[in-house]
Amino acid sequence: MPDTMEVYTGIEVTVEHVSTLANGGARFNITAEDGRKWQIDLTRGGETEVVTTWRDGTLADLDVPEWLDDVTARLVQQ
Repeated sequence: MPDTMEVYTGIEVTVEHVSTLANGGARFNITAEDGRKWQIDLTRGGETEVVTTWRDGTLADLDVPEWLDDVTARLVQQ
C-alpha cells in the first residue's frame, strides 16, 4: 500500500513497497509529484541502489535527488 510523505524540500513523494529482497532488504518505488519515479533497493544496513528510473511513465536516466537520502533514512527506521 503506497504511503505519502513530505521531504525537507517541501515536495510530496509516494513510497510503495514492491518486494522483500533475499538479503533481507526491500525494493521500493518512489514517485515524486512531478512525475519522476525511482525504483530502489534498500539494504537492511541502509545502503541504497537505484534499479531503474522513469519520467512520466517512460524509462529515463534520472539523477538521484538529494532528498532521497531523507526518504531512505525514514524507511530504515520503520
